[in-house]
Amino acid sequence: MFEEQRVSSTRANVIELVMFLTYALFAVNWIAGSTLTPQIMKYFQLDSFMSATFISNSITAAKIIGNFCAAGLLIKLLPRKAIGLGSFMIVIGSLVAILSPQYWAFVLGRFIMGFGGAVYVVYFSPVVINYFKPETRPTVNALNSVAYNVGGMLAMLVVGPVIAVMQTWQASMGFFAGISGVLFLVWLLVGQDFALNTANNSGENNVVKEEYSFSTALKQKNNWILPFTYSGILTFYIVLLNIFPISGTTVINSKTLSVVVAFGGIVGTIITILLSKVYFKRLPVIRICGFLLTAAGVLMFTTTNGFIALAAAFAIGNLMFIPVTSLFMIPQELPNMTPVKLTKIMGIFWALAYIIETIVFFIIGMVIDKSGYATGLTVAVVVSATAFLGSFLLPETGKSKKEKGNK
Repeated sequence: MFEEQRVSSTRANVIELVMFLTYALFAVNWIAGSTLTPQIMKYFQLDSFMSATFISNSITAAKIIGNFCAAGLLIKLLPRKAIGLGSFMIVIGSLVAILSPQYWAFVLGRFIMGFGGAVYVVYFSPVVINYFKPETRPTVNALNSVAYNVGGMLAMLVVGPVIAVMQTWQASMGFFAGISGVLFLVWLLVGQDFALNTANNSGENNVVKEEYSFSTALKQKNNWILPFTYSGILTFYIVLLNIFPISGTTVINSKTLSVVVAFGGIVGTIITILLSKVYFKRLPVIRICGFLLTAAGVLMFTTTNGFIALAAAFAIGNLMFIPVTSLFMIPQELPNMTPVKLTKIMGIFWALAYIIETIVFFIIGMVIDKSGYATGLTVAVVVSATAFLGSFLLPETGKSKKEKGNK
């Protein structure tokens, strides 16, 4: 069978590092493609931004399909090949887009790339529960949750200079695809398989023979409440990235506030890691952060004081990322949780969260068309309250410091 994996090994840390960098570079490559949209449209002789919506729609479809396929691929291919496939699809999808002679092929390339990224993000959770001890999982989960945001911050720094040097959109995207290609090759060297039906929530390995199908997973209410709880945060985050910077509705430049939100997300990750050392309950963190997130959103959109707007933006970044780790810990801490069972739960989690986000984002777009940016942003703030509401519906899987001490 599989060789014994020790959670504190150097190899485990290298595996985590490679996965983190792969997903962060996926974000950089993705944002680079979005930044280059005007050049890409000119290259394919497109005169309407309506054509660009095919890309966003294909990506949404790729994310949802990829999330649902992740568990099946893991079972069939086992972890090393399944994670490697996700990494490979990020690279090959980028290359297909770069070499595309026609726009439909470019969209197909972005679909493949998005599918790879969707599969990849689901695999973080089973890797965490296999390689890392319960006491270190909050730290690793916190780092994984901010991987895309780190990629976004990196993109702000390097995409512009790379485009200036490379000149063409093909060369610029090719540069980032090359780095992702190197990470794929590194994964082939360090990746390894592990048992999929071993529960190690408590640090002990117990083989679980329970059949856990997608139909079974979809019948369990927690697997609906988890994505509902997160969907408001995800929608608010997407709105802040895509709509808010062009809204011009705040006292300070909206683009500046978006950068502050992104920076706050990284700081929030550091706070999460520190908090995990002294506080072990899950629901209070989600509840308090969910309430304060909505309040900070209202404050940022309505204040006439520039300093308060900046402070609210920084707080939003923190409050978006601090509760995510607690949310991810809940399924990981459920009894008899195995890597394959967790993969199905997280596949459903990401798919449903993106389905909800897509529907709400569409509604926000219609509201903006009819009533303006201010009203649309108000809807986004209201939707962010799902984090607060969901915290009353989820089970508490964490233990108090006293309970941990008596264990």
